[in-house]
Amino acid sequence: MSDAQSVWHLAGGRALTLAGAAEARRLSVARGRVWLTLSGTTDAPAEDKWLEAGEALALAPGQTAVLEGWPAAEFELLVPPTSAAASRGFLGRRFLGR
Repeated sequence: MSDAQSVWHLAGGRALTLAGAAEARRLSVARGRVWLTLSGTTDAPAEDKWLEAGEALALAPGQTAVLEGWPAAEFELLVPPTSAAASRGFLGRRFLGR
């Protein structure tokens, strides 16, 4: 991952597991193609999906995803602003006047 750009690089033939998080997230493919397997829930089974550059997918709270670049890919994992604001705690309130 590049700290300056917040873009993750996924080399071909490598898999990456994104553990479930407390908040919803958005996976956005910046370059290449990603094959991902999403964990199932009590209401829906696990499923495989393909995402091309420019496509995005919402990850539900607690949902795990396993990604593989085909052949390689770059992606961003975004957290909605409401989730980010809630996790700032005391310092976020102080600097933002909340």
